Amino acid sequence: GTGRKTTMELGGKGAHIVFADAAIDQAVEGCIDGIFFNQGHVCCAGSRLLLEESIAEDYLDRLKRRIETLRIGNPLDKNTDIGAINSAPQLETIQRYVEVGRDEGATIWQGAACPLPDQGYFHLPTLMTDVEQTHTVAREEIFGPVLAVLPFQDDEDLIAQANDSVYGLACGIWSRDAARSWRI
Repeated sequence: GTGRKTTMELGGKGAHIVFADAAIDQAVEGCIDGIFFNQGHVCCAGSRLLLEESIAEDYLDRLKRRIETLRIGNPLDKNTDIGAINSAPQLETIQRYVEVGRDEGATIWQGAACPLPDQGYFHLPTLMTDVEQTHTVAREEIFGPVLAVLPFQDDEDLIAQANDSVYGLACGIWSRDAARSWRI
């Protein structure tokens, strides 16, 4: 009622949805950009990967190979893909979430082809598989370079998982079937 303009920061747990008919290499690149851009410090980061079960193994193999090519380092260097985490407390928060994920049954994979710099707050790009919808890492914003992978069997299963979130800022759908994409 005061006429003041306001802005809200809403947080997020954005989903990348990849169907079996997707252009897989393009979907991998989209996923890389969605979660690792700005070290995952983006409220609409694609931090959940909802992946059709029939392509999960191939997709994850390609995703891991691509992650192994990422360069970690000075964010002011144009050749850097993943820069520093913004603070020591945030790095500790990310590390805590990875441990919670492990404790809840997730399998942790971290790209390690590029060594971490000696100075600064850096975290390896991390994939969590064997994640269930009830796991903390599938439900809470991590705000770091951590991707929770959740398989789906059919459209009904997918929609239930995608919508089972208190967040709703962003979503990406990878499919060659435009009608299905719009329907989802």
